[in-house]
Amino acid sequence: MKKKYKNLEEKIKKKIYQHGPITIEDYMSMCLQDEEYGYYKYKKPIGADGDFITAPEVSQMFGEMIALWLITTWQKIGKKKINIIELGPGNGYMMDDIQRVSKRFPDFYQSIKIWLYDTSKTLAVEQSRNIGNVFKRINTLEKLPNGINFFIANEFFDAIPIKQFIYKGSDWIERAIDIDDTGQFTHSFLDTKNEELTDLDLLGYGLSEDIIYETSPKQDNILKIIFKSISKNGGLLIIDYAKLTGGAGDTLQAISAHKKKSIFDDPGDTDLTCLIDMKRYIEIAKTMNINSFGPINQSDFLLSLGIHERYTMLKSNISDEHKSTLYRQYHRLIDSDKMGELFKVLYFSNNRSSVPEKMK
Repeated sequence: MKKKYKNLEEKIKKKIYQHGPITIEDYMSMCLQDEEYGYYKYKKPIGADGDFITAPEVSQMFGEMIALWLITTWQKIGKKKINIIELGPGNGYMMDDIQRVSKRFPDFYQSIKIWLYDTSKTLAVEQSRNIGNVFKRINTLEKLPNGINFFIANEFFDAIPIKQFIYKGSDWIERAIDIDDTGQFTHSFLDTKNEELTDLDLLGYGLSEDIIYETSPKQDNILKIIFKSISKNGGLLIIDYAKLTGGAGDTLQAISAHKKKSIFDDPGDTDLTCLIDMKRYIEIAKTMNINSFGPINQSDFLLSLGIHERYTMLKSNISDEHKSTLYRQYHRLIDSDKMGELFKVLYFSNNRSSVPEKMK
């Protein structure tokens, strides 16, 4: 079937010309999830040849540590049957590493079912190619498997669209995308005020003109669905780059070929992400009587699970040629100027025995 527009930029501009400015949330949604041109629908974004690299792509050690936590957790909760649900599994490397480790513990392996939730058709092909064992897919979070569910979300929530509000003249108004006189995308505003943010006092320092605040009803909704699922048992492990003190600040960014770009460059061919608001996540959990643990740095999390010991073991069994590669991989995951402090780990569960030791 012939497409109506030559690219996503033309499609978005047509919508703006016909209906007026669109919200940041709508712009992100179209860029990432448009059925014809969306970034996560058809592009292969992850890896050295893609736009960004996630921790499971850096080293097998990352997925191995997650597997060890799951095995330990399974033992502590009484060796019950569990569902392991990965949100946004990328190329499938982490789940493949988890399954590889799991096979060494037959009782555990027989007690788990693997589920993947993803909307990318391209990545679904990669997942089927890279994951060596049986798994099932979840097409909607509205229909989760019955039983004890453990969710893993590594760099998942940062790609769920956000809203942005800007403070002008004692009111919060929603930020939007419009087209300027030269036909290019530009930031704009909607006329409507946001009543929910009226009493917001950012970090206790008061409000200043043009300050930006980010929210994400879509992220909130996903969390609420998962929190309902884990209210009696199970848990949600989030590993992502985040802000810890609330939604203040413009964190929306575009990444292409491992470099930052304007969010207006090549819609549909460029990844859009934002820092997730972990403070907001914790607040939502409290309203639903879900316990939260953390956040802590990724480095502390991985070291507490034994990544240094695993690194030492691997290093002793490889050639000098490969030791330098392993060294770079290990330090990329844990060094403070790389992923070690940039990425935060947050865990939710009402079963304290499932909480990672470092986070109790």
